[in-house]
Formats: sequence, C-alpha cells, structure tokens
Amino acid sequence: RGREVVFANARGRKLPGEQPAAMQPGLARLMPEVGNRVWKLYYAAQARNWPLARFQLKEARKLLELCALTRPKYEKSIGQYVEKQMAPMMAAIDAEDLEKFDREFAIAVDEANAYHEAYGKRFLRWKVPSQPPPDLDLTPQPKSK
Repeated sequence: RGREVVFANARGRKLPGEQPAAMQPGLARLMPEVGNRVWKLYYAAQARNWPLARFQLKEARKLLELCALTRPKYEKSIGQYVEKQMAPMMAAIDAEDLEKFDREFAIAVDEANAYHEAYGKRFLRWKVPSQPPPDLDLTPQPKSK
C-alpha cells in the first residue's frame, strides 16, 4: 500500500508505466492459444476422455480470463461468454453427456464468431479443425486407484 511499482528492463533502465502494458500479449497472440485448447477440448470429448476435456476447457477459460485482463475493452463480453457458453459445456462434461456437449459446443462456436463480428472482425470465423490434434493421445485412461 502506498508503494510505487517501478518496471525496469534487463539493463536496469526504467520503463514508463504504459510500456509494460503495451508489452502484454494481445488477443492476436492469445486467441490462437484459446483455439488450440478448444480444438483439443472438442476431440477429447468426442473420444469420451472426460478428464482431458475438462482440463482443456479449464485452460481455455484461464486464457480467456487473461485476455480480459490484458484487454479490458473485451472484459464484459469475455465474462458473458465464459458464463453463458463455457459453463454449460462444463456441465455436459461433468455429466459425461456427449450429446449435450455437442449441442453446447456448437452454440459456443457460433457465439464466439458472433463476438468476432460484433467487434468488426467478421473475417475471423473459427471452426473445428477436421482432424484431431496429433500431439495428444485422446484415448481415455483408466482411473487412478
């Protein structure tokens, strides 16, 4: 309380307050990470690997929260998206209900694209890649004892 925060680069040069904020990753860097998590989320659910689906959804949510933190302009919209789209997907995952997950996932993709359009980025139309991610074994693993 009452302490001034000073940012400095590696050489000890003080950075004006706005420079550290400008160095934060923007949505152009963060949203591909979100998309990657959502891609893995989808195929994990299709494989009925519910623990992996849950993990990927939680990680996507954390990334969206970072997006809201670094770009306050989008905070309200991202908060609404997390509440209205991601929470129902998590409920479907928790219930291990693939049919409900597929419905909620399709709605979430449509809503994400509607936000892109609302912010003047109509050209950003996310879709599920046609192939599962090659870097993960999506096979459900036996539960730990």
